[in-house]
Amino acid sequence: MATDLSIDQEVSAFFAVCRTATLATAGADGTPHAACVQFAADAKWRLVWVSAEGSEHSRHLAERSACAMTVYAHDDRPEHIHGVQLRGSATILEGDDRVAALDGYRVKYPFVADKPYASAIDRQGVYRFTPTWLRWLDNRRGFGFKVAQTLR
Repeated sequence: MATDLSIDQEVSAFFAVCRTATLATAGADGTPHAACVQFAADAKWRLVWVSAEGSEHSRHLAERSACAMTVYAHDDRPEHIHGVQLRGSATILEGDDRVAALDGYRVKYPFVADKPYASAIDRQGVYRFTPTWLRWLDNRRGFGFKVAQTLR
């Protein structure tokens, strides 16, 4: 990403090319859990993923929607480290919201429309994370560069 882009443009472009986010949840007893999820993002930086409703992180989200996510570039060179830390909430989608979210997900991951994925996706929950806070870290702009924003 060029350094002449605004932070908003950089984050949007970053979400378009990254494929995996780490989702952090906590159970009712406070036990933390982290899971990697393949995501697609919309223009409002809401992240969508597909997951089994019985998985630990999905059960946590059914108990409490508050969660955090990180997305980072896979580059070990310190001067190239960049990524996003997010806080917000996630919900399972139903009806038209689920259909629309899956349409966006299939744009990023067209293979999910094919066998055996299509029938597997139909049996999974579709989740949407809505961020309320974001921190963009980008050592390419200088070691330790970061910008935080409260959202919506």
